[in-house]
Amino acid sequence: MRFNWGTGIALVYGLFAACTTTFVVFAMRHPVQLVSEDYYARSLQHDDRRTAVENADALALDVARATAGGGELTIELPPIQARDARGAVRLYRPSDSAADRCVPLAVDAAGRQHVSLDGLVAGRWVVQIDWTSGGRSFYREVTVMVR
Repeated sequence: MRFNWGTGIALVYGLFAACTTTFVVFAMRHPVQLVSEDYYARSLQHDDRRTAVENADALALDVARATAGGGELTIELPPIQARDARGAVRLYRPSDSAADRCVPLAVDAAGRQHVSLDGLVAGRWVVQIDWTSGGRSFYREVTVMVR
């Protein structure tokens, strides 16, 4: 059997088709995890989120702190906002969107809320605190390590 240029082209084309088919099968078997399912609707609210971040930054340096320890997460808001603060605390797992958790914001008179970390996978989590107080919206993100 002689190896000529026609055979070479056929082999290259066959190898290309096999590699393309292998990649397509590989890509179809892996799930695509978006940051959020409603990413387009959230992008339309980007200006509102930016204003909320600026409002939180203008309050104080230690506003909306979140610290993990002892199996629970402590959320702290300024005490002056504690009486009328409404919102949500989202525990966002960047590497697995199925593990995300959302709890309503319910701070005590001192502006603190304790959130249990039971059932959370160890690793990096982003705590997203979104609240309104006094007719203004506020937003803060804090990264915590769960052990």
